[in-house]
Amino acid sequence: MNASVESGTQAQILERMKKRTEEMAQRAEVRRQQKQGQAAMSENVDYFQETFQNMKDDIERKVDDAGNIKKAQLLDYFDELVKDVQQMQDFLNESNMFLASFQVKKAQEHIKTLNNLVHAKIDEMQPKKKFGFGKKKAGGEKSTKAKEIKKDGVDGCSKEKNTLDEIIEKQFFGFKDQSNQTLIKSAEELDNRQLNIQNLDNCKVIALGNPSTLQVASLKNCTVIVGPTSRSAFIKDCINCKFIIACQQLRIHDTKNTQFYLHVTGAAIIENCHDVKFAPYTIKYPELKEHYCKSGLDLKTNYWDKIEDFHWLNENEKSPNWSVIPEKERIDNWLK
Repeated sequence: MNASVESGTQAQILERMKKRTEEMAQRAEVRRQQKQGQAAMSENVDYFQETFQNMKDDIERKVDDAGNIKKAQLLDYFDELVKDVQQMQDFLNESNMFLASFQVKKAQEHIKTLNNLVHAKIDEMQPKKKFGFGKKKAGGEKSTKAKEIKKDGVDGCSKEKNTLDEIIEKQFFGFKDQSNQTLIKSAEELDNRQLNIQNLDNCKVIALGNPSTLQVASLKNCTVIVGPTSRSAFIKDCINCKFIIACQQLRIHDTKNTQFYLHVTGAAIIENCHDVKFAPYTIKYPELKEHYCKSGLDLKTNYWDKIEDFHWLNENEKSPNWSVIPEKERIDNWLK
């Protein structure tokens, strides 16, 4: 073997060795990152469980202490209790990106139990009107008070019986129980608030601003257009809808035949969904850049087509439950 051939052979061997070493280093780095990701997820789950339990214990203690609160302060006390339960729900919604389905279900059951506990305590302790019997007025006319009682309800106690409804209504921000409407929230109204959208049919929602989180449930045949949302969006029980949303985290439950025009900088997860489709966020309006700045979302990062399906366990094949909207079929004139 002459020197040039021998030199070439050595070079090939060295190149193969170098390539093999690089591949080994890459595999080691992948394993290291996977271990770090698993450790971070474990830490997140531990933090969630500890914090969630503390919140649960605090609400149970406050329910027990309600009997020691002065009557004049009860309304505000119950108002805070209802807020505490809602904060638990918000915390779960924010955390469910890294929780297993059974953990989410168990936590949701705890929240439902606490919600019922708070409602029962409010119903038990809310003040009741006292009634006496006065003289019957002469003639066939019913007294004004009798008319008022009839107007308010059968026993005149509707105001007290609706204490809980008043508290919940006071805290609710968004739209619910409507059909065939165009519903609008301004940027000033939305600023860093949670936007709730519930039980709508054939409605168009336009919320161009910077909400903190988005909670959506039970929509049919609706279009929902929302500006950059600082944190999470949680959507469930929707049929034949279109969502135009930007957020940090997205989780979609029990939804079918629905399109998402999406900007998501973190995880996007579907669960028990069918025929959901995705495309990039296509909304445009003059204040969009300003709202992006307020939201803190990274304009350069968008995982709109990296969807995780919790009900599809085959890592080697793409889930059949979601697909990408072809470019020629995408919509961008949402505000016209």
